[in-house]
Amino acid sequence: MSEEQKKLPYIATKIKELREEVDWSQAALAKASGVSPAAISLIEKGERLPSMIVTRKLSSALKVTIDELTGEQSESAEKISDEANVFFRDWQELGELEESDKKMIKEIVSRLREQKK
Repeated sequence: MSEEQKKLPYIATKIKELREEVDWSQAALAKASGVSPAAISLIEKGERLPSMIVTRKLSSALKVTIDELTGEQSESAEKISDEANVFFRDWQELGELEESDKKMIKEIVSRLREQKK
């Protein structure tokens, strides 16, 4: 069994868990990711290993890193706490805000840091 095939059960379970966390059906994940519902079904059953392109699409739709989706840990990913992963997953849309709103948020965070000191 290849290294890739050994990852299949983890990836299958992780995709299903993440999809259910956001309360999506396979069809909803398919729509959000651009991956066919049939492919998602096969991946979640552990019958198909997603290509890198499909993995990238799924991780983007589920708002997680590819490392989190595949179970691989890079040195930088190990340093990020679970709490930080949850924060960035929940607040990824901040990047879509207007520049003035981003500036306001940065100022609020800066003030909160100063208060902690």
